Amino acid sequence: MKRIVWGLISLVIAVVAVGLVIFGFSKQQYQAPTGTVAAKSVGTIQYQGMTRDHVVLTFGTYPDSQGKYGTMLAAEGAASTPGGNVHPGGNPSWPAYAPSNQFSVPAGAYVTVVWHQYDSGGAVNDPYFAQVHGTIGGTETVNGKTITGVDANNMAHTFTVRPAPGTASGFFLSVPSPVSSLGNNAANNAGGQTVTFSFIAGAKGLYAWNCEYPCGLGIGGFGAVMGSYGYMSGYLHVV
Repeated sequence: MKRIVWGLISLVIAVVAVGLVIFGFSKQQYQAPTGTVAAKSVGTIQYQGMTRDHVVLTFGTYPDSQGKYGTMLAAEGAASTPGGNVHPGGNPSWPAYAPSNQFSVPAGAYVTVVWHQYDSGGAVNDPYFAQVHGTIGGTETVNGKTITGVDANNMAHTFTVRPAPGTASGFFLSVPSPVSSLGNNAANNAGGQTVTFSFIAGAKGLYAWNCEYPCGLGIGGFGAVMGSYGYMSGYLHVV
């Protein structure tokens, strides 16, 4: 009997310990200050003989995570204007997507992305990510010019989306952005790039996005900011 009692006590202790570890990790998980940013409905659109919801998702990439660039560039029409730290308690010198790293779009919708890009860059490790993949028409526009890719030696970030296991197998989206002169000269209140593209949202579920430009430290440039959730990575919720 004592052996059974001690066995039950040990089991309870183990369960409590695991629960505390999970709770600890959950408390450390980055929470976007603005929560999940939902794409805005702009009506419907005809595409390939179907009427689809048409939504617009807007975000920006900035040279640091303090949010000051969003405030400074509000006059230029930049939609992402956090006006404060994008990552409270984080590293303010790291580049970041803003105003959040969590986005949501309706399943099967025609999604148009408007991306204001204000960061510098350089050469990408794999030229594959300098090309456009998964968009409607296989293109993007940069300041109104339609292109299928950017210079692999002169790019800033990518918006690369993959579904979680078991969700929309075969879905893949990756769009590069060119560098902005603002990222090389913080005193210059100009030089931003406006990148736009459209895609058809996949099935309902969780999708992860990340940037494939190695702007971090360590091997291949994928340490530091690249390895810290929330700056160069996040989730796309398809609902």
